[in-house]
Amino acid sequence: MKHRVFAALVVAAAVTVSTLIVSGAGAATPDVTANSGQGPGVTPNAKLPEAIQVLEANNKIVATLRGVGKQVYDCDGGTFKLREPVAELFTSRGAPAGIHGKGPFWANFDGSHVDGTPDQSAPSPDQTKNVPWLRVIGKSTPITSGVFGNVTFIQRIDTRGGVAPAGPCTAKKTVSVDYTANYVFWASK
Repeated sequence: MKHRVFAALVVAAAVTVSTLIVSGAGAATPDVTANSGQGPGVTPNAKLPEAIQVLEANNKIVATLRGVGKQVYDCDGGTFKLREPVAELFTSRGAPAGIHGKGPFWANFDGSHVDGTPDQSAPSPDQTKNVPWLRVIGKSTPITSGVFGNVTFIQRIDTRGGVAPAGPCTAKKTVSVDYTANYVFWASK
């Protein structure tokens, strides 16, 4: 019990900090379902590029949340390289549900947490303006239970924004670019 309370406090503090960082980006209206199933505004798994689909015979959707935040880039060797995402996660009703950050990781306010390892990517429909769609292999923290307790895959789909500025950059420059995405969380059946 103490661990869950501590984890919830840590996540709440992180969200407060991320809210300050992303400033007005949290004003976007989420449009996805909070639990199983994909709701309006979410591209169904079968209509995604094959490279990022999840095998539905072995997996089920446990959450679909809207990420609203920034993609943070650093100038490295004259071009911008991704440092980290900084995003809040929302339910379909716009209620805060968790955070997403460098690693990547996703932390839910129920105390559950999942780390990810990028697996496959696919270009977004308008790749000049929107970051790619991804399939990430999930590794849940073994001592937590909750929504993210058994996540096997995470899909980042329906992206808007987040692309690094084009052209060369100068040393020691950091930029933050607004983005939104739908995150679909899968667990083994």
